Amino acid sequence: MKIQLQNNVDSRIATISKSIANNLENNAKFVSDKTDTATNVTVLQPPVPFKDCEYVFLNSSFVAKCARVKAGDVALNKITLTTNDDSYDSIIPAIEKNIAKNQTEIYNMLVDYYYAGLGILEYAYNETDFMLRQIPVNTCRIIIVSFDKQQCYLLEQKIQSKTNYFKIMGEKYPENFTTYNKQTLGDVCLLGGDNLYEFFSVPLWVQEKDKIFTEIAIGSRNYNTISNGNLATGVLHINLEPQLINQQSFDDEGNPIKELSREEIISDELMQTDSGIAVIFTESNRDSNFDFIKIENDNYSYLESQQEKAETATLNCYNIPLARLMINTEKESMNSNKTQSIWEIYTLDLQTEQVKVKDIIADLIYDLYSIEVDVDIEVPIFSDRREIEINNLINEWNNGLLTLKQTITGLAEYTSVINLAEYDFTINPELWDYRKLDGYYDILNEDNLIKLDEIESEINEIKYL
Repeated sequence: MKIQLQNNVDSRIATISKSIANNLENNAKFVSDKTDTATNVTVLQPPVPFKDCEYVFLNSSFVAKCARVKAGDVALNKITLTTNDDSYDSIIPAIEKNIAKNQTEIYNMLVDYYYAGLGILEYAYNETDFMLRQIPVNTCRIIIVSFDKQQCYLLEQKIQSKTNYFKIMGEKYPENFTTYNKQTLGDVCLLGGDNLYEFFSVPLWVQEKDKIFTEIAIGSRNYNTISNGNLATGVLHINLEPQLINQQSFDDEGNPIKELSREEIISDELMQTDSGIAVIFTESNRDSNFDFIKIENDNYSYLESQQEKAETATLNCYNIPLARLMINTEKESMNSNKTQSIWEIYTLDLQTEQVKVKDIIADLIYDLYSIEVDVDIEVPIFSDRREIEINNLINEWNNGLLTLKQTITGLAEYTSVINLAEYDFTINPELWDYRKLDGYYDILNEDNLIKLDEIESEINEIKYL
């Protein structure tokens, strides 16, 4: 899929013309029906073709950045496992170590999920440990096959001339179903599925697809064309059904005749016009459709404003604060708690997103070890949130709302200055249960009063770090 403007076209560009008019008679929605459907009862169609998703990821810096940031904030944090069965206590640390060793693969799977609506993780096991490997979603499709009169879902991966097949974790298969097309079946777990689809999720950027396609087209403009005064006045996105490959034709002397492709014919037609239309051409196994986005003003500053709107819209799709991408344009009064609220909302959103990853890890460990575990993933602590939480804890301590133990334990989460290993809360419980309230001060003996002064001094220093 390519984007070009006017005189700088290539063999992939397209516009409305007689050569494709028949393909555009029946428009289709960008997102398909509510249930997964199959082509020829063998291939499940995702809501957006992976080829189109890959193009958006590679050409929209904000979609790519949002996918990577969200994946990192969700998965690249400490992961801990717990189980109610004490007999597995010696095994759990080794499994945690394996998870940490493969955490980058989980992150890569999430990046695919956030731009394409599906993440794929292959897993393999030996006597000592297990290994995870992300499989690029753009190399795969989900197919339906029959084995012993049973319909089974498989993941098919094609890389160059090689095809691999995988069983999907959570699906049921006959016991003797170990190979397909003479290929040994591997194992994968899929991250996907929503209220519309079983296996796939609608990519988050879809809601703002028009703005994003406009941004891509403007960003790919040809500066020579612009310098000649030929600015785009609109963006046309056309989705065509793939063309069947015709047999080679020859002339009377036996020489092969070069036949122009549909894209090349359209390119020639567009080069001979001065339409001022930037075109996005995509191809997929879906009904033909097209979208036209009018750029109402033909000047450079207006095009830049359209890009900014697309960037803001993309951030909103992913629920990422501007400051998370190191964009600080917000002004806030000293007494405002707007920043705190934004980080709290973002943190809650990350915790919701982590549920999907927790479920995959728990299911994977059960599949490999038959051990039921609870999975916990920490959320990142951002500098603004760190300062806010520290100040809140110190204020609550100063107002007698927290005991000394609660204050120290809480502050240890947000600063490395406090090392909990240096505190023994089993000794002098009256000191650790102390809180700043009338009458409490009198219950402490002289040694505890000295210790309290030392700790209070440390707490006050933390506020200004």
